[in-house]
Amino acid sequence: MDRCLGKLFAFLGKNALIFYAGIGMGIYRCAHEWPLWFNATVTQVGVSPLFVGDFFFLLVDIGKAVGLAVYLVLCYRFDRHRSSGALLVLPSVLIAAGCLVPLSVVLGFASGDGVVLGSLVLIGAGAGMLFGQWIEFCGYLPPVKVIQVFAVSFAVRFALLPVITGVDELLSTLVIICLAGLSFVQVSFCFSKIAVAEDRPREGLGAKGLSGYGMLFLFVCVFAFAYGVGGSATQLSHSTHETGLGNLLPSLVILILAFKMGDRFDRTILYAIALPLMTVGLIGVEFLGVSLSLSQVMVSAAYSAFDLLVYTMVCSNAYRSRTSAMLPGSCIRILALIAADLAIILMRLNVSWNRGILVTATILATLAVGIAVFAPLLGSQREFSRFLSEGESSERERLDGIAEAAGLSVRETTVFRLLVMGKSATEISEELFISNGAVRAHSSRIYDKFGVHSRKDFDALFSER
Repeated sequence: MDRCLGKLFAFLGKNALIFYAGIGMGIYRCAHEWPLWFNATVTQVGVSPLFVGDFFFLLVDIGKAVGLAVYLVLCYRFDRHRSSGALLVLPSVLIAAGCLVPLSVVLGFASGDGVVLGSLVLIGAGAGMLFGQWIEFCGYLPPVKVIQVFAVSFAVRFALLPVITGVDELLSTLVIICLAGLSFVQVSFCFSKIAVAEDRPREGLGAKGLSGYGMLFLFVCVFAFAYGVGGSATQLSHSTHETGLGNLLPSLVILILAFKMGDRFDRTILYAIALPLMTVGLIGVEFLGVSLSLSQVMVSAAYSAFDLLVYTMVCSNAYRSRTSAMLPGSCIRILALIAADLAIILMRLNVSWNRGILVTATILATLAVGIAVFAPLLGSQREFSRFLSEGESSERERLDGIAEAAGLSVRETTVFRLLVMGKSATEISEELFISNGAVRAHSSRIYDKFGVHSRKDFDALFSER
């Protein structure tokens, strides 16, 4: 028992930042889903809801899109180095301020319609800005660790949201306000941990850089529209349990494989898991005749797989090119919100439409665009973390060949490549999220296998190659 606990604590210590960031992103997921639950719950207990109507969710989504757009302008115009404490705390302040109105509703204080609508937009804006912060942070991480953070966040959402929504409306609102404050602490801590590994601030891509995401943007729009159609079929139940279970299932599979395989977990494996899940999740709603509850699970599983896939691609490209992930990630988020909400509105306003034909058409379009986007990637290099240019890829292959000939293990090969790049032990420990002692141990074994006795001798050896 003690041995198992020791291994568990060692594992958690080694991946502490991953779990900490995953918890922070999980809190974001709770914050952006909570208003939907709150509005439905206060109606059931006889309290006037914040907003009556079928399109309540649009207010929060508008806030998310506006918040992301505003945050992009603020960061790229006034805080290019991402060092402003005011901008870091802004999302938490907006969520907490927006929650004051729901709090007053529960306490029995009347609020004007304009104040109520403004509070919903504020909560959405804060949640949208939080998303921008976490995407920016993930752009500093190696690809496999991005997957791990996203997968942990879905697990946290599954565990945390039922707790938040399982209490009365007053306590739930107070908890959300506290979590909004905690999110600022978490984001600040995570950025402080990766900043030391960077010798320069990340630069934005600009409009020219975004052009390379054209096909991915198209796929996002088509899939999100299909998801909106599927969401309409399940009447946007957003059950805490069903949605959470659907989010959790693919995340757990991918999380276990990512931790188990480490550097060997490549993008081909991610595609092989995510794309079938997305397809089955959409098809199941219309053609398998399953219950609404199971449909909600399947649609949620499809969308969580979509999240894992597209945002990992964005963050991986940012990590490789040393650019900011916030701009492309935010653009994808805004496009997804617009496309999904548009589909839901069309389905609700045009109840006479043949749902089967529309669902079939959107699924076929999603598959066609998905094949066009991802098929070329499936045949490319297998190691997920590569995402490299042709020149970088050739150098990577050369170093891998040298490592294999020297008999280096998978982890030693990773450390070896970073040593050849000239990174210090501290930089390597920050990038791989391992201790300095572990880096020194790996380095010592690498030196032995190459017949050198120090870092100076190692650098001299490879400066000649």
